Amino acid sequence: MVSIISCGPCLYDETHQNARKWCTSCEEGLCEDCEKNHKKTKTTRDHKLISIDDYRKIEDVPIDFTCSDHDKKLEWFCKSHDKALCMMCLSTEHRSCADVIPIDVAASNARQSTAVSDLQESIEVTLRNITLCINNRNTATKDIEKEDKDTRTIIQDTRRKINKHLDALEAKLIQTLISASETCKSNCNTFLRKFHSQQETLIKLKDQVLKMKEFASDLQVFLGTRQIDKLVMSETESIKTAAKSMYDYKFNLVLNSDIQKLSNSVVKDFGKIQVAEQFSNLNIKEIKIEQAQIQQKIQQSRNVADVKLKLLTKVKIKREGDIRITGCAILPNDHLLFANYNTTELLEYNEEGNYIGRIQVSANPYDITVLDSELIAITYGSKRFFEIFNYRKSWVQKMIETGGNCWGLSQSNGKIYVRHNQDIGVFDKMGNKLCTLAASGMLYISASKNNIFCSNNSKNNVCCYDLNGKEVWKFHDDSVKHPLGVANDCWGNLFVVSGMSFSLLIIQHDGKTCKHLLNLDKNSIPRAVCYDMDKHILLFCDQRGENCALYKIL
Repeated sequence: MVSIISCGPCLYDETHQNARKWCTSCEEGLCEDCEKNHKKTKTTRDHKLISIDDYRKIEDVPIDFTCSDHDKKLEWFCKSHDKALCMMCLSTEHRSCADVIPIDVAASNARQSTAVSDLQESIEVTLRNITLCINNRNTATKDIEKEDKDTRTIIQDTRRKINKHLDALEAKLIQTLISASETCKSNCNTFLRKFHSQQETLIKLKDQVLKMKEFASDLQVFLGTRQIDKLVMSETESIKTAAKSMYDYKFNLVLNSDIQKLSNSVVKDFGKIQVAEQFSNLNIKEIKIEQAQIQQKIQQSRNVADVKLKLLTKVKIKREGDIRITGCAILPNDHLLFANYNTTELLEYNEEGNYIGRIQVSANPYDITVLDSELIAITYGSKRFFEIFNYRKSWVQKMIETGGNCWGLSQSNGKIYVRHNQDIGVFDKMGNKLCTLAASGMLYISASKNNIFCSNNSKNNVCCYDLNGKEVWKFHDDSVKHPLGVANDCWGNLFVVSGMSFSLLIIQHDGKTCKHLLNLDKNSIPRAVCYDMDKHILLFCDQRGENCALYKIL
């Protein structure tokens, strides 16, 4: 049943009237009388009214008219940051922005802009991507069923072959047993025939002795006794000789060790099912929606002379064992990660700087970069590989061997940049290598949409390259000694950690000037830095974990 939409002004007067029109500006229904008053009033006569039936078509479109941070009405629009603002946003985060206009002005002619058609196209492309993914999973399911069937067939065929082979082995062994048994029985029968013959002879001699004793003369008895005695002695010796050459037989079955393993259940498995995973590598199309409702100005490059730091949080690294912080990252949930190169763990802290726990990784982690809400990339220095790692599940999604040492890394535009000594390896987020760029430096890099920045600690300079590896600028200054960690902002300016100058500085996008932002005491060993472009927050840390802090960039 369709719900009734009441007239907003009438409800205010505690009366109930069904609305016949909807004001898209006031976001409430109007009955016939209130509609007339709405059109008569100067401040509302220009408001757009649509029928209730038309309103129902857009009723479920998720549009927020209030600020998610301050729960106040969105009244302004910042062109520089392409963001709708409430009064609180305007007075705090966008106070210095010059391109803030009323949101009504920004929204004028929005229906005629290309943004809507771009959005429609983006949805269509995304739907095609979803269809591609669904088709891929359906195909994968069918492939799994086929793999299952084929594997079952192999198992059953193997079982039949084993049975057939065992039957043959059994028949062969039985035949050997029969042959052995026949040979043994033949030997026994030979002796039996001999003994039966001797038995008959002795019975005859016994009968002859009785008859001789009864009927023969003394001379015959005398001579016959001696002659028959010789015959008996001869038979006795023959029996003794035969008895010494007789054998008793006992069969002993010696099973083949492999067969014995089967019969004794030593073989625990028929086999193993191994599942090999490989990325589907679907060609997911992307489309960029150009916010054409308004004419945005190209953001002017920020002058580093105006950049200041505001301390948000000091992070006290939990000191258990040796600490050597070489990399850091700000996660999408605002948690902080630190790579401790002296252990096989990442250290996790919340945005208030409180310790959360350790994340076990494959080796000694050197540097970290965030890929999305679940994945990070980790380099392992001299171990010659890096990983794509799911930090939420503490699970290695993919390990990529590079054949060379892997030090600093960064990501931009869906690509992962990994420092290999004098080169930079470029990989996609699946870990597939795309190309190699030559770039000076040894340890740390930072990537933007158009450039790659490299610190060269051995030559005390910092270089900027385009994405083809061509040098754009090189910065060298006496105040920059042993540069290490680098991180760029959205204007192309570069934050640089100076290890031997004990400082953090920012180099302007053109590489011509710099400004010192932090100066530390000489007991500190500044090492790494990362920058969150969405929140304009910078995380700085030293090697000992004694001067780690989170700053707001003003």
